[in-house]
Amino acid sequence: MDRVENSNERQDDAPGEADELPVHGEEQADVEIPTPCDDDAAAETAAEPTSAEADVAALTARAAEADALADKLKRVEAEFMNETKRIRRKAEQDRKYDIEKVVVDLLPVVDALNSASETLGDDEASAPMRAGLALVEKQMQGIFERYGIAPIEAMGTPFDPARHQAMMMVENHEFEPQTVCQVMRVGYELNGRVVRPAEVIVVKAPASEPVPSEGQEDAPGAAPADGEG
Repeated sequence: MDRVENSNERQDDAPGEADELPVHGEEQADVEIPTPCDDDAAAETAAEPTSAEADVAALTARAAEADALADKLKRVEAEFMNETKRIRRKAEQDRKYDIEKVVVDLLPVVDALNSASETLGDDEASAPMRAGLALVEKQMQGIFERYGIAPIEAMGTPFDPARHQAMMMVENHEFEPQTVCQVMRVGYELNGRVVRPAEVIVVKAPASEPVPSEGQEDAPGAAPADGEG
């Protein structure tokens, strides 16, 4: 009986295969390293963009900057063109009207020539003087036409306060009311701008005849009341 129990005890005390320790020098199996989760890898990829994506973003930013510069260049070019046109228009206006003061100073001379021509008689003695004045007037007219100076049409036209200066108003049945019936001094304009208005006489509406009050109108041919009987 003692032998049997001793044998059983030795069997129980014997270490199993699972409890055996590895012997020094024997090959050991590699330890398997756990792979990261797919969700973690995607998060890291999204957080750290690749170099290609960075290049695309940089090119997009540069393209937007280039578009902004192109728009700014177009605006600057348009402003430059508008300013150039404005300067040209102003220069053209100055060129057209820079002789206005000279024209104003010459107009009294033209008035004197016209007056002299009108006062000369038709006799043979004054014929050379009339011819000389006519020649001077023709030369002055050519110069005026060259520089855009023209007399203002006034006679028989409706009164225009922008081009005419009314000196007086008269009744004249040959013209409509508010019409110029006489020109006292010729006006002139320079390239459409009035440098001197025409001094004119304007027709006014005729005054209405007074209407007799009721009971005072006598029949034609009727004798006065005191003369009856």
